[in-house]
Amino acid sequence: MLEKIKQYREYKRLAEEAQAMADAIADELKAAMTERGESKLIVGEYKLSYSDCKRTDIDKKALQTDHADIYSAYLKETFCKRFSVA
Repeated sequence: MLEKIKQYREYKRLAEEAQAMADAIADELKAAMTERGESKLIVGEYKLSYSDCKRTDIDKKALQTDHADIYSAYLKETFCKRFSVA
């Protein structure tokens, strides 16, 4: 089991490193699109899109502060299992 834990941690580390590299490349692509003033771009067989979007969420803290009774009436508990290796 110890060997499996070591493998798990190594693959997690590699995945985090790969994600950081992918994020850095995405940032470069977004910067290039911004410099060109492009929100959509076709490069070879790839279609890139980098545009503003809007998202609306409920301010849970304000709802809880201003209307605690309504907030608590709509709370929903969910259960899950969490796995961690420290």
